[in-house]
Amino acid sequence: MSTPRNGTLGDVWLVYRREIDARLKSKGYFIGMLFMVIAVFGLVAGLYYANAPKTHTVAVCGAAQSSFGTPPEDIRLTSCADEQTARDRVTDKDVDAAVTITGSRVSVLTRTDTPTQAKSSAITLAQVWATQRAYDRQQIDTQQLNLDVAAAGPTLVTVGGNGPNGTEIGAAISMVVVLFMQIIGQGSLVAQGVVEEKSTRVIEVLLATLSPLRLMMGKVAGIGTAAVLQIVVLVAAVVGARSMFGDQAEGLPSTAALISATLWFLLTFTLFAYLFAAAGSLVSRPEDLQAVLMPVMVLALAPVGIAAAAAGDLNAGWVGIVQYVPPFSGLLMPLQASVGNVSLLQQLVAAALMVVATSACVWLAARIYANSVLKIGSVVRWRHALVA
Repeated sequence: MSTPRNGTLGDVWLVYRREIDARLKSKGYFIGMLFMVIAVFGLVAGLYYANAPKTHTVAVCGAAQSSFGTPPEDIRLTSCADEQTARDRVTDKDVDAAVTITGSRVSVLTRTDTPTQAKSSAITLAQVWATQRAYDRQQIDTQQLNLDVAAAGPTLVTVGGNGPNGTEIGAAISMVVVLFMQIIGQGSLVAQGVVEEKSTRVIEVLLATLSPLRLMMGKVAGIGTAAVLQIVVLVAAVVGARSMFGDQAEGLPSTAALISATLWFLLTFTLFAYLFAAAGSLVSRPEDLQAVLMPVMVLALAPVGIAAAAAGDLNAGWVGIVQYVPPFSGLLMPLQASVGNVSLLQQLVAAALMVVATSACVWLAARIYANSVLKIGSVVRWRHALVA
């Protein structure tokens, strides 16, 4: 499809296509995407196996299994012939623990590496047998005793502490870290692209037919689309992995939260990408780039620090205020959305403020870019580029 070369949209489209083609023809782009998908499946698989119920086996001998009461859900009882057999089975790791009855005494056999859960359950089973034997010797009506205990309670009442659990917070922070890495990584690509065009003097050819703003908009839009494509693939991988492993992968953000995070990434990336482009226009050599990127990096790191501090108490009063302030909202809002702490209306209000801040950054970056992109030689200072 042909695109007119005149007009803002036509010029931006040409630069956009140029950047998209460069990314999609790069093997590194798809290799990085593949590694992200593998990492996501590894994370979800880890959560699955961490949350999967673990069943331990306890051998009982010298009495019927029914005399030990009802075992916990994660404990499987098996019978054994005598105490020596129980010792051998525990030693050979055929069972995790054993409860043996010899005359009127009960013993619990364990190893040094017996899981704590199996050891505790074996001790509980032994105590149940010993208690029941004591009741029988004292001729206590255990049936009536159990009814009285059941009538008295206990009743489980949960008060307070209705916030997200540690697994949800950990998964949300992991998502925020991924967003931050994408913003920094793709933003650096924007800056590097500007420096390469400037150092090879290609920028002079491009600006012969394009305005600086149109060139910068096309470059940011192209690289931003490639970045969003990676995020979309990442979100699809999370949704697919979660559906594959089911409820055992609990703690992962919901699909709605993942979509929200993608949109917030787009807003936050747009804000920082123009600043990265402005920073790249200040230098003519790639080795000088890191120095001028430092202020932008510090500004990008600030939301990460705030998000890390907010993770300790997402319901804190200061978090409720800062989550609306750009650029902090770019990481705080997806963090809050992933644990269900904000409504759609709150996100829309924060997004509107982010759009205003992004517009201001675009104006600022366009001014710096236009005033410095054709200056070859020494590094242009931020202040000089702004007031030129």
